[in-house]
Amino acid sequence: MKKTIVIIALFIFMSIGLDAKPQVGVSFSFFYSSLRPYGEWIQLDNDLVVWRPRGVHSRWRPYSEGRWNWTSDGWYWDSYEPFGWATYHYGRWYYDDYYGWIWVPDYDWAPAWVEWRYDDDYIGWAPLPPYASFEVNFGIHFSIGWHSHYSYWNFVTYNRFCDHRVNYYLLDNRRVSKIFDNTRYRNNYYSSRDRIINGGIDKSYIERKAGYRIAERKINSIDNYRDYDRVRSERGDRIYSYRPSGREVIKERTSEKFDIKRGDNRSTIEREKVRMPMSRDWDRDMIKERNATRNDEGRVRNEVKRNNEREQLRNNSEKERSNPPRINRETQRERVPVYSQPDRRERSQSTERRVQPRRESSSERSTPKTEKGSRSPERKSNKEKPSERKR
Repeated sequence: MKKTIVIIALFIFMSIGLDAKPQVGVSFSFFYSSLRPYGEWIQLDNDLVVWRPRGVHSRWRPYSEGRWNWTSDGWYWDSYEPFGWATYHYGRWYYDDYYGWIWVPDYDWAPAWVEWRYDDDYIGWAPLPPYASFEVNFGIHFSIGWHSHYSYWNFVTYNRFCDHRVNYYLLDNRRVSKIFDNTRYRNNYYSSRDRIINGGIDKSYIERKAGYRIAERKINSIDNYRDYDRVRSERGDRIYSYRPSGREVIKERTSEKFDIKRGDNRSTIEREKVRMPMSRDWDRDMIKERNATRNDEGRVRNEVKRNNEREQLRNNSEKERSNPPRINRETQRERVPVYSQPDRRERSQSTERRVQPRRESSSERSTPKTEKGSRSPERKSNKEKPSERKR
C-alpha cells in the first residue's frame, strides 16, 4: 500500500514538473522588452515581479477591449490592445488594492485564461488569478479558496457576446452586482494533443440563447511581431495570434540590467500561494538570458572576425588577378638566355675552330720514334767524330 502511494505521489510530482517547463520561444526577458513600452515592471514583496499597464482608465478591466471567437482551441480572446498577445494568452491577472490591475507572467499559452459565469440572460467572464494553475490531468487548480469580486467581471447579453465591439455592451458594476449572485460558475479547461483548450460555456447553448449560429474561426499563427503588428488592426473574420519563435526571442535578448521598479507598498497578493514559475524564478531567468546573450555576442564577434578575414583574403586575391606584376623584359632577357640557331658561316667557323690543332712549344714536343734498322742522326754524328780526331 505504501509503495502504491509513493508511486502515485511521484507520478503527480513529475506531471506537475513537466507542466512547469518553459515552452520554446518565450522567456521573461522577452516579455520584459516587449511590454516595457506599454507599462512598468514592479518588484513586489522582494521576489515577485509583475507588470502594470499604463494609460488605462480607472474602470478598465482585462479582457474588455476585444472580441470572442470560437476556434479549434475553444473560446479565443482576440485583443485590440498592443500588449494583448502576451497578457491574455500567457500568465494571470490580479487586482491589488494599492497597485490596481497587475499581470503576473507565465510560460503556458492558452486561447484565454478566464473563468465563466452565466444565467438565462447574461454571460460573463473574468481573468483567472495567479493562484490558478493548469494541470494536464486535472484542468484548472486553485492553490487557495478563490472567489473573485463581482467588479472583476465583464457581463453582456448573449446576442452581444461575439460582437466586434463587445466593450460597448458591457454591463456597469451596479447592474453586475444585482445579477452576480444568481449566476452559475463554469470552468472548463482541458488538454488535447499538447494544446490547452478553453471550453468555457458550451457553444450550442450560447447559440440557442443568442438566436444565431456561431462560425468556427481559424487561428493564423504568426511568429514575427512586425507582421503581427501590421495585420492585428484588421477587423475581418481572420484571427491572428502572435507566438514568438526561438529566433525572435534570441534577437530581443539584452545584456543590460533590467529596469524594474521597487514596490513602494506591500501588496495584498498572497505571495506563497502564487503558482507562476516565471514570476518566481525571474532572477534566475535573467541571469540565464544575460549569459546566453554574452555567449551569442561572443559567437557573433568571432563569426564577424572570421568573415572579415575571409573577405580580406578574397579582396587580395582579386587584386592580384586584376593587377598582375609588371616584368622588365630586358631584365628577363638577361636572366633567361634565349637560344637562337647560328647561321652557316658561324657554324663553319665554330667547326674549324673546334678541329684546329693546338700548337705545342718546343719544350713540350716529344722525340719522334725511329723505325727499326734506321740509325738515329745522333749516332751518326757520334761515329763521325773519331775520324775528325784522327785527322
